[in-house]
Amino acid sequence: MIKQSTCTRDRRFGSRALAVGLAALFVSGVAPGQESGERYVVDPAQSDFHWLVYKAGAFSRFGHNHTIAVGDLSGNVLVNRDDLAKSQFDLQFGVGQLVVDDPALRSTLGEDFSSVPKPDDIAGTRKNMLSERVLDGEKYPQIRITGIGPTTGGGMQELAVKVEMLGRVIDLKVPTTVTIEGDQLRATGEFELNHSDLGMQPFSVMAGALQVGEKLSFTYDVRAQRATR
Repeated sequence: MIKQSTCTRDRRFGSRALAVGLAALFVSGVAPGQESGERYVVDPAQSDFHWLVYKAGAFSRFGHNHTIAVGDLSGNVLVNRDDLAKSQFDLQFGVGQLVVDDPALRSTLGEDFSSVPKPDDIAGTRKNMLSERVLDGEKYPQIRITGIGPTTGGGMQELAVKVEMLGRVIDLKVPTTVTIEGDQLRATGEFELNHSDLGMQPFSVMAGALQVGEKLSFTYDVRAQRATR
């Protein structure tokens, strides 16, 4: 009887350990059987991820178009060399570290961004962006981007992306160009979304006479270095 009880306890312990292990894998975004591959670590200093926000409304001439850039991008890419379409990535950044209207970035974007917002304008844009009406930065301080790919069709590459923000998950298909040379991985692309695609409403004041336009233009150039074992 004592031996039988010991075996039962061992089986129960083993079951609990297996359950905890599986849970840890799924929480980390790596499913069983997919944890093998080459891991690349995002280089935030060499990467760029930004989007453009456009003015709208009857009084738009009194406003500015704005740039928003990610200031603390981090994450990993797990590359499946046998089938790139099964590669996985997991990126995140803090909304509190978003950079509004960086002069160096604005200077590369032509006439539409040639105006120079004053420090008070930038501070106001940042405050509005982090408010409950937009990104709700206090309640949702992080944005996470996970996905798989690239898949290739018609000579074009595409990523299947899940964006976790504002307490929900948004599924997107994003065009990309992925290259791997030696220890360096690079993914670049441009795409446009509407605020509504992300479950957001454009910020507006004066009954909409001055507001943010619906369109958002995204550009990314993510660089990653192969991790040393």
